[in-house]
Amino acid sequence: MTIRNKKFFESDEGITLRKELVKMSNSDKYNTRSMYTSVDNTQLSFVDKQMNYMSQYPTMNHTQYVLNLKLMTKIR
Repeated sequence: MTIRNKKFFESDEGITLRKELVKMSNSDKYNTRSMYTSVDNTQLSFVDKQMNYMSQYPTMNHTQYVLNLKLMTKIR
């Protein structure tokens, strides 16, 4: 874990976003299955994958990103 990841994960925003992502992954309304990644040959959970991605871009509007994820993963 990098310092950037640690700072983001422990921030108020990171904690709030993680809670929202966990709600999404526990809901039947969203397709949040774990995906295989060829980079490290492991399956990251949906929450971990998105949290790692958001921590790489500190200037990103993280709330908007999660809202977009909801739109993209919603089961219709």
